[in-house]
Amino acid sequence: MNPQLAPVLAEATSPAFLMSVAKPLVTFATFVPYAVMVSTKLEKDAAYYNLKPQKWAATFMAFGVAGVLAALLIPFWLVGYPLMVVLFILPCSWYMKFRNAALKGTKAKPLTFLDIDFGKMSADRRAKAALAGASLRFQKKDRSEQPVPEKKDPAFEVYSGLESLLLGALQARASRIEIGLSKQGAQVQNVVDSVRYKRDPIAGELATKVVDQLKAFADLEPAERRKFQRGTVAVVRDGSRITLTVTSVGSMQGETVRVDVERDKQLTIPLDKTGMSEQQVKLVTDTLNADPRGVVLVGARPGQGLTTLCYALLGRHDSLTSNIKTLERRFERVVEGVEHADFDAAKNDYATQLQSIIRRGPDVVFVADVADPGCAKVICAPNSRGSLFYVGMPSDSVPDILAAWVKAAGDPKAASEPLRLVVTQRIVRKLCMTCRAPYAPSPAEQKMLAIPAGKQVQLYKQSGKVLVKEQPVDCPTCKGTGFIGSLAVVEVLPFDEASRALLATGDVKGAYMQARRTFKCPSLQDSALIKVRAGETSFDEVKRVFAPPAAAPAAAAKPAAAPAAAAPKKQ
Repeated sequence: MNPQLAPVLAEATSPAFLMSVAKPLVTFATFVPYAVMVSTKLEKDAAYYNLKPQKWAATFMAFGVAGVLAALLIPFWLVGYPLMVVLFILPCSWYMKFRNAALKGTKAKPLTFLDIDFGKMSADRRAKAALAGASLRFQKKDRSEQPVPEKKDPAFEVYSGLESLLLGALQARASRIEIGLSKQGAQVQNVVDSVRYKRDPIAGELATKVVDQLKAFADLEPAERRKFQRGTVAVVRDGSRITLTVTSVGSMQGETVRVDVERDKQLTIPLDKTGMSEQQVKLVTDTLNADPRGVVLVGARPGQGLTTLCYALLGRHDSLTSNIKTLERRFERVVEGVEHADFDAAKNDYATQLQSIIRRGPDVVFVADVADPGCAKVICAPNSRGSLFYVGMPSDSVPDILAAWVKAAGDPKAASEPLRLVVTQRIVRKLCMTCRAPYAPSPAEQKMLAIPAGKQVQLYKQSGKVLVKEQPVDCPTCKGTGFIGSLAVVEVLPFDEASRALLATGDVKGAYMQARRTFKCPSLQDSALIKVRAGETSFDEVKRVFAPPAAAPAAAAKPAAAPAAAAPKKQ
């Protein structure tokens, strides 16, 4: 060996060289762009144009491994590192030459090293990593995904707060989220199976920023806090796409934002799936098929599914063979074949717009309410007798609905003549079939259910617990609430000539009792108890739903303690 080379070789293979920090870092920093370019650009390009993608993937890998080994194993780093760079460049150049020749004459643009933006590739890689770490991903209208801020980005706190807000609701099976904004922050409630549950508030400015981000994703104007706005945004959770309807309404107290989960699905329920019995569905169908004209009063308390029930009744009609129109304060969903009219106070009053619709001779008309003066009179007028009207009434007691209808019409006789049917409902929660607990009813409960004394029957009540290794834990199906889903308890009551004659005299109670005796229809409470006996809901749930409204506390009374965060609040 040449004596002059010995010191050089000794230095090259010395521990100082092998332990160098800078050289491995430079080697790694060179390998990363190669790996990113190959995986995100070249391999995808080969797969897109079907240019032997598996062969090229193997080639890129082989040259990549060879390049790294050259840099690590060749004693002279100044020789091994350039060789590594050459080994990285060779397969990329070969692929571009092969690819451009194969696609010559097509619309595909030739690929060169100048077309590869390493800065953009690195940013895309970071964005993809952030997106992969998100529990919820927000989609734009074209189904591309909204970018997720990096953790060091100030926008990350807002995104994380919005994600936490929505994810908590989805995990709780909420159908709606209600957000009340104020200067102090935001009060938040989940609506689960028609019952409100308070959540931890969002404090300070973060609340406004979270709401503004949600509105922006739903294509609403974040800065607009007074006017009514509505839009939709899709989120992806665990591979499932969920549509959220975001509604913003301003008031003197502040902005209120409501988020409905899959609202179209909530409003698209067939009549026989609403909770009506087969006999009730048949009664509705037979009554309206016998004479498809007149007035059907549809009642429910606010928040108890009035809109859903009205749309279910509209769904009975074939929009291809029937001329169906609606007049709504704000229509909730577009039904194919139905002509929806959104009430515009700037054009005319409600009654005048309804009269304009009736003049066009519709077969079926849905009227959201008769709160405005003259609206009921238009419906009861002789020139309206050729149409079938579904009229929304914000009450769930048939006598109260009848009294409100007579008052709105201004004349008991005029109100009674077109009346064909009253349909009203309340929403109860369904027992969780996984954890419901059987029990023997008390004598009082047996009497309410008309069960003969001494007869052995089994009812069910909510539990929310299951046994795991002999230990009670929250039911994984209902998350410990004891209920999952909801259904309507319904009263369907037709009106014949005899009951209409009583109503024409102003005797609301007498007309109601006459119709009950004639058609032997179960009352609203009877319908609820039938579902208790069937094991679909519980006595406690029926008591909660039918309990009278709580009396307002006296002014001098001591304020009650705030309820627990998880305690349900009645609708």
